[in-house]
Amino acid sequence: MKLSKTHWALVLVVLCLGTACKKYVDVNNPDSEVDPSFWKSENSVQSYSWEFYNLFPGFGNGSSLNGDFYFPTLTDDQASPTLVTYQVTAPASNGDWFYGYIRKANIMLERIDGVAMTDEAKKHWKGVARFFRAFQYFKLVQEFGRVAWYSHSLDIADSTLIYKQLDTHQLVMDSVLADLQFAVANLRQVDQPNTVNKDVALALLSRVGLYEGTYRKYHTELTMPDADKYLLAAQSASKTLMTAGTYALDKSYQTAYNSDNLGTDKEMILYKRYEPALLQHSLIAYLYSSTAMNGPTRSAVESYLCKDGLPIGLSPLYQGDATIDNVKANRDLRFGISVDTTYLYYKSHVKNSLSSSTGYRPIKFLPDSNKLKTINTTIGANYTDAPLFWLAEIFLNYAEASAELDQMGKYTLTQGDLDNTINKLRDRGLVAHMTLAGPQNPGFTDPNKDADVTSLIWEIRRQRRVELMMDGFRFNDLMRWKKGPYLNYNTNANAYLGAKVPANGSIILNPDGYISPYALPVNRPFTDPKNYLSAIPTSQILLYPTSIQAQMQNPGW
Repeated sequence: MKLSKTHWALVLVVLCLGTACKKYVDVNNPDSEVDPSFWKSENSVQSYSWEFYNLFPGFGNGSSLNGDFYFPTLTDDQASPTLVTYQVTAPASNGDWFYGYIRKANIMLERIDGVAMTDEAKKHWKGVARFFRAFQYFKLVQEFGRVAWYSHSLDIADSTLIYKQLDTHQLVMDSVLADLQFAVANLRQVDQPNTVNKDVALALLSRVGLYEGTYRKYHTELTMPDADKYLLAAQSASKTLMTAGTYALDKSYQTAYNSDNLGTDKEMILYKRYEPALLQHSLIAYLYSSTAMNGPTRSAVESYLCKDGLPIGLSPLYQGDATIDNVKANRDLRFGISVDTTYLYYKSHVKNSLSSSTGYRPIKFLPDSNKLKTINTTIGANYTDAPLFWLAEIFLNYAEASAELDQMGKYTLTQGDLDNTINKLRDRGLVAHMTLAGPQNPGFTDPNKDADVTSLIWEIRRQRRVELMMDGFRFNDLMRWKKGPYLNYNTNANAYLGAKVPANGSIILNPDGYISPYALPVNRPFTDPKNYLSAIPTSQILLYPTSIQAQMQNPGW
């Protein structure tokens, strides 16, 4: 799925304009009920759709820190130099509480039938609109749980609908599923390269189905049905992509993250294209900055298997963590690709002015220095492409959905399922294959495994963690598994610790000699159910009728 530079120039201009897209499409009033001066042809509809691609942060835009990769640190995988804490009281505002793209999608759906184009084209562009409506609603539900579902645009006079009671998580996500099923059925298989098409909709359905199916399974307090329906949808969508013959894993694990052009990478289903002087990011610059980096945690580092396929608590190959050489010995190659294993970077032990909050320096996103004579470390001037949907995630989604369905008695997971997914990913890390020894049994039990998770699901979750390390998935994974306590210092101190190093007077060490980026003890408790969802902004609640305001806020806020 490649896109010409000319076409990407058009997309990137719109991405840079952000909400100024209304000026770009040059209509008198795109929110009015009838605007025939704009909606004249398929090209008009296509131009209108470009702004939706702002919904994909990728590595971020310009100097921003809002990328999906590396920057999110409220997980057990990374520790920021300054402790990120939970909101204590409900804020007055939150920029994520935003329905603008939903309204934009609904306007597009209402205009398409009046545009002079074929029925096939109308179905395709309705699929595009419903894809992005589903994408935005999915993000809202992940953060806020309950939101208002709107299937059509509203006029300012529709105050009753504008200020209706919030719809349930279940209703909104069932509507998201319907949108994605429509998109899969109606989107073109091939349209403009590297834009939303049938395969991209299948990839989002794979992601959404896994999230929602496991959320409904593990959040039993919500008593939502149909967890298996969503997991089956994830499994089916993933399998369609896996067996299509269109995509293949790149031989290199790092290629997806440090390439200046992902257009030739057969692993990509959709990626964010960056171009010099048009749209750039700062991820590489921050990783070369003298400012302390968000370091991988002890918890993250210890999650990588040894090459024999066993966790460090079982493998005779593990040499301990007294030095970085010991830590990296006989480990999954993805560890050494994601983290610098030549040196530990921390206060009073810096190198090339670089330091990390935990001693471990992230290198996964850095360009190949063997290919580039110089690496641009200027803020806002990086242009490596960012993966958005790619085959490795699809493999992980399929494996996890299949394992969950197997445990529920809805599917029988086979060795072939593992060989076609998890074991292909392990091959890139030179790790021994996972071999089924029986139902839900990978042949061993990690001594650190949670009691409420089977050994098979535990190991598949581990593979997801290491494959997608620092990719922005971890927080939502913990939320859907109902594993918020992993973010609590008292129940998972390793999520707040770094490498084991000698004392030097400039760093804080815990009693066992591991770096702590923060003063001990760390005070950041995870409160259930409060911290599973963000608070609905209070300024928004006050806009609603007083009779329903008390019912709108999320539990615990």
